[in-house]
Amino acid sequence: MQEELNLYTHNGLFHADDVFATAMLSLMARTVHVKRGGDETVPQDPENWIIFDIGGGELDHHTPESKERNGTHPNTNIPYAACGLVWRRYYKEILAAEDCPESYVENVYAKLETSLILGIDASDNGFDPIADEMSRMDNLRDEQRSTLIHAAKTSYTVSALIKDFNPSWESDQDPDEAFNDAVSFAKDILLNRLDSIMDALDGRDYILQHIDYSADHLMILDHFAPWQGVVTSQSHYDQKAQDLWYVVSPALRGGWNIQCVLENPAERTSYRHPLPSTWYGLRGEELAQASGVADAKFCHPSGFLAGADSQSGALAMAAIALKK
Repeated sequence: MQEELNLYTHNGLFHADDVFATAMLSLMARTVHVKRGGDETVPQDPENWIIFDIGGGELDHHTPESKERNGTHPNTNIPYAACGLVWRRYYKEILAAEDCPESYVENVYAKLETSLILGIDASDNGFDPIADEMSRMDNLRDEQRSTLIHAAKTSYTVSALIKDFNPSWESDQDPDEAFNDAVSFAKDILLNRLDSIMDALDGRDYILQHIDYSADHLMILDHFAPWQGVVTSQSHYDQKAQDLWYVVSPALRGGWNIQCVLENPAERTSYRHPLPSTWYGLRGEELAQASGVADAKFCHPSGFLAGADSQSGALAMAAIALKK
């Protein structure tokens, strides 16, 4: 991490791209100085500044030359804005400052790009990915295209949220103060998103290890971690993942759960092996009598999930289900 960093971006109305670019860059140094101004005050010693979203340089996207130079985000038609340009240029330094494991860096880069940055850059450029995709669908009538585009729009995005930090026409708040408030808010979003991505990658390693430990169609987790997506992806080439029917893990609401592995996570009834149908929708004493497990708590009406007060109870339910 650097000791000090000087940042320069445009003044006036701010948007999510320059706000999030500032938030990302501010993670790289212990002390950050941000100056906002116009083209006439762009620093003349660029070696001492990171200049973005203004000035026509590497991190600007407003001139025809910069648009052509920057291109579009990989595998999309979305043009780069300052947020994406800063992320593309400085992601390794940003992630190093956040102690991201080196083996995760490229994965984190791609996941933040697709989950946060693409939407910000598209919005800043006035680019609608849905409309762009539909422009190549010759079989759609104009009224159908218009209806679908309208239905797909999300009215309050992160870009709209950041825009609302700008002082209103009747406010006497200092614009730079409002900008700093927006950057602070954006930094929280950014850090939470990065933590979530890195936690998911940690969880993947944990689940891969427990797939290796699994036996007799059952995987037992010491603590809960998101597992369905990992099992689904590993099932394409890992026999142990293919053979999993049930996962037993601590429940976030207390007790222990037994959950069916699904062939298609989007369909709660695509069971590899269902729980007994006589359990579906039962709770408490009714489920305990139907299952023969004294501390059985509930079974979801669709049958993809059941629970007990103890791990031994959940394992007993799994043993019964495995025999059906």
